[in-house]
Amino acid sequence: MADTEDRDSGRGIPEGLREAIEGAFAATEKTRAQAQGLSEKTKDRAQGLVGEVSRRGHDARGTLEGMRLVSRDEIRILEEKIESLSSRMAELEAMSKPQVDG
Repeated sequence: MADTEDRDSGRGIPEGLREAIEGAFAATEKTRAQAQGLSEKTKDRAQGLVGEVSRRGHDARGTLEGMRLVSRDEIRILEEKIESLSSRMAELEAMSKPQVDG
């Protein structure tokens, strides 16, 4: 008679086995929910880190652009201008000295 009652209440599955299966499904669902929560936290953290790296890269780029590094050609042009100004200054100094009449 007990065999008949087990079959009627759980479609032929003993009560203990049915409870074990339901417990396994509940544990699986809980584990899935925990894994999903951890996955979302990890995703949010990764997005935050990517944003931070991007922001710092942008800041560094702005700093480098603000430094305005000079090219070799620009240095050469400046050297030529300095040489030209030095020559003109020497000419002007020579012209401003009083000339000795002989």
